[in-house]
Amino acid sequence: MTGMRRKEKEITDKVVQEEILRQAEVGRLGTVVNGAPYVVPMNFCYVKDMIYLHSFRDGKKIRAVQSNPRVCFEVDEGEIIKGDAPCNYSWRYTSVIVNGVATVVEDQDERLRGLRLIGDKYSLGKGKMITTETMEKNKHLWIIRIDIDEMSGKKSPA
Repeated sequence: MTGMRRKEKEITDKVVQEEILRQAEVGRLGTVVNGAPYVVPMNFCYVKDMIYLHSFRDGKKIRAVQSNPRVCFEVDEGEIIKGDAPCNYSWRYTSVIVNGVATVVEDQDERLRGLRLIGDKYSLGKGKMITTETMEKNKHLWIIRIDIDEMSGKKSPA
């Protein structure tokens, strides 16, 4: 990854980057569709150097990943800091950007695991309610796994 211009804002501690990924409610998946950037907000879960996402099987995201598996994924959280004048406004935030390779998960056990992990993130303890029967009834729901190559974090104010 290219070096960060404002080094004082950089989050280099992987444990902190991972915590930001775990706590974020929404992430943004960046892909390429027909040669143009395509970014979409998504529910997700982070598990040790991997991100799981779910998608409709015939969706634009699935086609994009199958066409070009190199992806970017971003999460952020923050708030506006108001100033006396518009140019004095600022933003207090933390963010993490991930680059990696996305794969449409075909293994049924891993699909089930990914769905359960996402389910647990958004409805603590209820992921176990997702069964192979649930997956059979919802064949339109696919899982994408991002294997992380590199990750960077940033915070402001530093």
